[in-house]
Formats: sequence, C-alpha cells, structure tokens
Amino acid sequence: KVMTILAGIKALEVHGCDISDFLLGKATERGIPRERLTCCDATALPYPAKHFDYAYSIGSLEHFTEEGIHGFLQQCKKVVRGRSFHMIPVSRSQKNEGWITPWQSYWNNSTDWWVAKCKATFGKVTVLDSAWQDELSLGKWLICED
Repeated sequence: KVMTILAGIKALEVHGCDISDFLLGKATERGIPRERLTCCDATALPYPAKHFDYAYSIGSLEHFTEEGIHGFLQQCKKVVRGRSFHMIPVSRSQKNEGWITPWQSYWNNSTDWWVAKCKATFGKVTVLDSAWQDELSLGKWLICED
C-alpha cells in the first residue's frame, strides 16, 4: 500500500522487497512494476552498497528474531546512502514485555530496547511518534543514520 502511494510521486523511483512472493504478487496487482520488486530475505539484501537514497519498513521489524533485527539493520546500513525509517510497535507500559503472541507473534518492548538495537548499527537514532496504536502498543518511527 505504501509503495503504491510513494510510486505516485514522480520524483521517486520506488523499489520493494519481501520474503513472500505471494505478497509481491499483490503489489504487482496494485500496479507496482514487477521489475521493481525482489523476493528475498531482508537479512541478506541482494542490492549493491549505497544503492538507495532511503529505506523504510512498516510493520515487519518487530516480527524478526533478535539476530534478524540486527541483520536487517546491518543490511539497511549497507545498501542505503541516507536514512532508514522503521515503524515499529513499542509497549504502552514502556516495559520489555518480550516476544508476545496475542494474535500474531512480535516483540513488544520499550522504546529504549528498540533504540539500543538500532544504535548497535547506527550512530544516530531519532524516535518520532506514529499515529498507529492498539491496546498493547504504540507506534514509533525509528529514524536511523550515521
């Protein structure tokens, strides 16, 4: 959905990747050219170093293992020249609730936990509020850069 919105901005050349070929098919059905979509594991991105100006993830990073979070952030640092933006849920309590499974499995931890994960790879992490929320979590944007 976000790719469709961004693809409407003529100054942007938007590319996307997902581990699910099924979901990439859905993106194609929405009008995203298949040549701009890559089926891959986000912890092993097949793009050259500094290939993109920016990157974003929405609603995915919280589903990775801790090793996967680190791997994905390392890959973002490798393939992006500028900033990467990641929208994640943080626990409303600001406690590290860990891996929870209410209706899907994900990390529901504090903002500090997420910032520490990002700072293991990036020199600067900025946190912004997101409008997204549910009864367990609040949405935050993590903006990562060196």
